[in-house]
Amino acid sequence: MPVTVREALALPVLAAGDPVVLGGDAGLDADIRWVHVSEVRDIGALLVGHELVLTTGLGMAASPEAAADFVDQLVVVGAAGLVVELSSAYPRIPDLALRRARAAGLPVVVLNRRVRFVEVTEQVHREIVAEQYDDLRFVGEVHQTFTELGLARAPMARLVEAAADLVGASVVLEDLSRRVLVAAAREEPVDRLLVDWERRSRLTPYLRESGSGGPERWLTTPVGIQGGAWGRLVQPSGRRGGRAVQVLERAAQAVELGRMIERDETSVQLRVHGGFLLDLLGARVGSEAAAAARLRALGVPESGSYVGAVARLRSETSVDRLVAALGDVAGLVGVLDAVHVGLLVPSDVDLEVVARALVRDEPDAVLAAGPPVAGVLAAATSLRSARVVADVAASMPPYDGCVRQADIRLPGLLMSLREDARLQEFAESELGRLLEHEARHGGGLVVLLRQFLAVGGSKAELARVAHRNRTSLYPALRRLEELVGHPLDDPASRLSLGVALLAYDQGREL
Repeated sequence: MPVTVREALALPVLAAGDPVVLGGDAGLDADIRWVHVSEVRDIGALLVGHELVLTTGLGMAASPEAAADFVDQLVVVGAAGLVVELSSAYPRIPDLALRRARAAGLPVVVLNRRVRFVEVTEQVHREIVAEQYDDLRFVGEVHQTFTELGLARAPMARLVEAAADLVGASVVLEDLSRRVLVAAAREEPVDRLLVDWERRSRLTPYLRESGSGGPERWLTTPVGIQGGAWGRLVQPSGRRGGRAVQVLERAAQAVELGRMIERDETSVQLRVHGGFLLDLLGARVGSEAAAAARLRALGVPESGSYVGAVARLRSETSVDRLVAALGDVAGLVGVLDAVHVGLLVPSDVDLEVVARALVRDEPDAVLAAGPPVAGVLAAATSLRSARVVADVAASMPPYDGCVRQADIRLPGLLMSLREDARLQEFAESELGRLLEHEARHGGGLVVLLRQFLAVGGSKAELARVAHRNRTSLYPALRRLEELVGHPLDDPASRLSLGVALLAYDQGREL
């Protein structure tokens, strides 16, 4: 960190002068850019800011007004502080100058014993250069750490752990819904770090760039590129400053780069291993006749209708075992990406039997199917539907047989989109003010909203289930309406709020 006025005064060469601070104590922690020795009256023309000015008072000695003008010039230019060596020629600083300095927060220090100014400048400059060199070394260490982790394809958790190690404080990665993705606790247990996390986080606004905010003055850095932040890194406590910002910003870059690399690797697998299924999804198979011919050439029996299905594991990403377990299916089996194995089968294939056989070999597996479609080209729609259903089913309780869209309905759709920042932004847009109000004041308005939606907007039924009389109920509903920003009597508003609540609840359950 840079050398401050307080630290400079503690150096032996200045401490030997018996320094006494006469004013501007609040500025003692200001950084010093350089030390300047001057005895001229027109001091402001020689400075650019953040200098510690050393003088014997010759430029201030003409009159109290001259001393005050000297101080005013330092304030205007943004000097870090003023150190005056007292002597018989200049035994005290006039009160007028001191009042000006105190009002502006400029540290004014007197030395009661003589010191060699040249030694002061040498020692302070040596400390400044050493600090600058140490800053450069630290920047190099940060760069090397995250470069090596990036080359090693380190997981997101390891990147956050490295950030916490470098700043020597806890670091948390959260998404837009205030869900904690990674928590690297330092000098405190993780349960204490995360206590009441969502409420505390909602009191700390999302910033477009690194900065401190909220009642706890959390240091935060957005994660994402081109303004499309999907989360942020948070340092809830510990020393702030330039180094902490450097670490969080470099860590945020590493986390985002890791996500981009993962997407690129998946794209490679899509191109290399997807074969016909990926061409079908990408509408690259030409006409229906050409698609049917390619499918026949791959050994799939000709059929009037087809079904797209997708298999995946609940807890692992390897697809090799799935491909082996599906080897006897009377249809096309191919790898879609690092997680999904796609199937294209004639609609008369019993996927219930396939699903049960798959689960016998791989209990952690899920098989989902899209709707039957006429023709090969239309099977792309069936495959897309199956992939969404498979992802949802992988996060839900085990299902006996092949899972379809009708089995997951709206909760399943939202579950499939839970990592999409757009869904999180929607939920925050609908409920953010309400949730922040609850975080600050409580009051049970979120519970009241749930009850209101559950009874279809009937105030009479709401009064019954909430055990509240209408005298207290109506003001609460008006306040609720103010916070959500939409009329509660509007069915479309209730639908939108209900979807947002469902998405919010699912995020809390993960």
